[in-house]
Amino acid sequence: MKKTVVIEAPAKINLFLDIAGKRADGYHLLHSVMQSIDLCDKVILSRMSGRGIYISCSRARIPCDENNLAHRAAARFLEAFQIRPEFALSIDLEKHIPSQAGLGGGSSDAAAVLVGMNAMFGIHADREALCKIGLPIGADVPFCIMGGTMGVTGIGEGLEPLPPMPDCEIVLAKPEKGVDTASAFRAYDALKAPPKIPDGSAILQSLDMGDLKGIVSGMGNVLEAACPVPEVQQLKERMLQAGALGAAMSGSGSAVYGLFDKRPLAKRCMRKLYELSESVFLVRPIARGVRVVRTAE
Repeated sequence: MKKTVVIEAPAKINLFLDIAGKRADGYHLLHSVMQSIDLCDKVILSRMSGRGIYISCSRARIPCDENNLAHRAAARFLEAFQIRPEFALSIDLEKHIPSQAGLGGGSSDAAAVLVGMNAMFGIHADREALCKIGLPIGADVPFCIMGGTMGVTGIGEGLEPLPPMPDCEIVLAKPEKGVDTASAFRAYDALKAPPKIPDGSAILQSLDMGDLKGIVSGMGNVLEAACPVPEVQQLKERMLQAGALGAAMSGSGSAVYGLFDKRPLAKRCMRKLYELSESVFLVRPIARGVRVVRTAE
């Protein structure tokens, strides 16, 4: 059994996000194309004396109790495999992904805990099994476990691997005000009519051809119309004015990303976004989800 496991937990963006309906239990049915990016949290699992699950976090105002998705993931893993460890589990979250941004930070941390505990306890469960454990924790957890470029349907359980997104520069900006996921879906439900966005088929065809401009032509996010943060539209406009091929809000917001085919343009764009943003990043697409980067006996 490993004493320490270090896991890298990438963020995601939604190249496309539509809502296909709503289940009787209130869960929204998604139709999305998700993409992993190289902005990552670091999750460190280690054994300590005592009993229980303990979380520490590098960022203030992040709950470090049962309300944290990483804590829920650890508890579900122990329950699923009927493990009663003779030690306490420490989960240290080194946060780099902004919160309430639509970038899957909490879900990726939960995915990292599942993959990391799988390594720590030597369970050897495959990733599909971990996805089933992770789905009740959060709709994005299965994608964060698998990663890369995926078509996502249902409440997050339907994952279809797609050809990798062509390499490009992605400028990512998060306004100071975040968006709670549940509130975002309630605001969408309150709209008089769903907004019109591309049908997403252009993205699938363009991924097959490695055509970045074709991907841009299919980008869309139905939740943008219900987002209460005015900086979202302002950031999109500035990105497009600065030369982005396309720009969109990710997930439930409030982070906005722009796709660029030239790094100098992307870097110049970043300078125009700081006054509207809490944080700005220059990232790239990656073809993987969470991964163990180090273990120690």
